[in-house]
Amino acid sequence: MKMKQKPLWLKWVLCAIPALIAVLMYFILPYFPRFTEYAFTRGIFRAIAFPVEWLMSVIPFSVTEAVVILCVPTLLTLLIIWIVRIIRRPHRRRTIERGCRFVAWCLSSALLIFMVMDGANFSRIPVGELLELPDGTYTAENLYTLTCDLAKKASVAREQLPEDKDGCVTLSVTQSELLKLADDCYGNLQEEYPFLITAVWRVKSVKLSHLWSYTGYTGVYCPWLGEASVNTDVPDCDLGHTAAHEVAHTMGFAKENECNFLAWLACSVGEQPDYVYSGHLQAYIYSANALYKADKDLWRKAYANCSEGMIRDLRQRSAYWDSFEGEVMESSQNFNDSFIKANGVESGVLSYNQMVELMLRYYDKQNML
Repeated sequence: MKMKQKPLWLKWVLCAIPALIAVLMYFILPYFPRFTEYAFTRGIFRAIAFPVEWLMSVIPFSVTEAVVILCVPTLLTLLIIWIVRIIRRPHRRRTIERGCRFVAWCLSSALLIFMVMDGANFSRIPVGELLELPDGTYTAENLYTLTCDLAKKASVAREQLPEDKDGCVTLSVTQSELLKLADDCYGNLQEEYPFLITAVWRVKSVKLSHLWSYTGYTGVYCPWLGEASVNTDVPDCDLGHTAAHEVAHTMGFAKENECNFLAWLACSVGEQPDYVYSGHLQAYIYSANALYKADKDLWRKAYANCSEGMIRDLRQRSAYWDSFEGEVMESSQNFNDSFIKANGVESGVLSYNQMVELMLRYYDKQNML
């Protein structure tokens, strides 16, 4: 007995269901941050993402990088196979329709996976509320206090690290060893903030990191794979904070300013000197940039707290990124800006800088301003 086939319109509807669920999540979850926090991020997200993240950590290389490299030739091969089938098979219209439906289903499923593994987490309770940070209005003097303290702590932390022949900081351990310690940075925070957990135990190095620097990116969390990868061509002083930032994404934090803040906080209370220095240095850079815009005289006074070694590192990283400036970096940054804004963060790439507000609130809570 021949089975009755589903009508064509129903097949297309079934393809669209994952995308429909994703769209509903996108528009509805922002109105229910507590539900998103406890039912989704700490429930559904962890149940799905954590096993995937742990398994991906077992693989020693960046699968994200491999997928990106193989993506174009794979898609071209599939396209050629599809065209050949269209030419050779008698029912060309059916072959075309099936191919289009398969592509639609893949895109629809990819959208749902993104929402489950990352997109929905934009709607969770803000980090400031989770950490019970006070709301306040802060002055340039408060920002000066923060910047000075970060400069002093970065300078002290740097004294524990070796230098290269040019007097710039180098790692006290190998890159591979450093990237395996990224999740450990959060260990000292978990007693007070038990939600800061991840299943990732290895951040991946990207082999084509030098070329990646032309985009201006230092790290990436791939939601479709649950994998955190970093650019290891950057100056050593950037690596620790970047790795901790990507680990924050694997915990279910999607907003860049929150990941920047959590990375600094984790690095600052850690015991590994490379992470302590990198965290304070990156925090100083963001804070000093904000202070420069607010009061240039106070910025000059704060800058005087930087050690000579720290200043050499700052100059090294400025020279490094200046060498990659161009249309590729501008285009990639514009794309990232559009992506962040599309997920409800109106400030776009400027949101990275908003970690300064969170640091001021944290210092306020600790009575350090």
